[in-house]
Amino acid sequence: MNIDWKQMIYNSGDFFLPKQIKERLDKHMYDNGFLYVNGWTFIHYFSGMLFGMIYLYLGKEVHFYYYYNLFLIHTIWELWQMLIGMTKIWELSGVIDTMMDTFVYMLGAFIFLQLHR
Repeated sequence: MNIDWKQMIYNSGDFFLPKQIKERLDKHMYDNGFLYVNGWTFIHYFSGMLFGMIYLYLGKEVHFYYYYNLFLIHTIWELWQMLIGMTKIWELSGVIDTMMDTFVYMLGAFIFLQLHR
């Protein structure tokens, strides 16, 4: 059995989700031609909350590094998606998508911190 490593690496950008789930997450719920909201928006939001919770659970203090570390974690993920070609960084929509994903992720972490206090 031959393994298509290129396709496997590309699929890692979606956490190896089944095609039906990925298609559902890709579906736009709101789109004004510049910004859009889809299922991935909510995934980024809740993952920000989750990573914020893990960070606090590990006993880390909340200060600038809370946001810095969470931003770094997400940036590494976005860079991986760029590296494997999933994010189209040479298109404006890819750049906006990456910035929006990061903003929503950080918003989730911020809101979790505010709820936790």
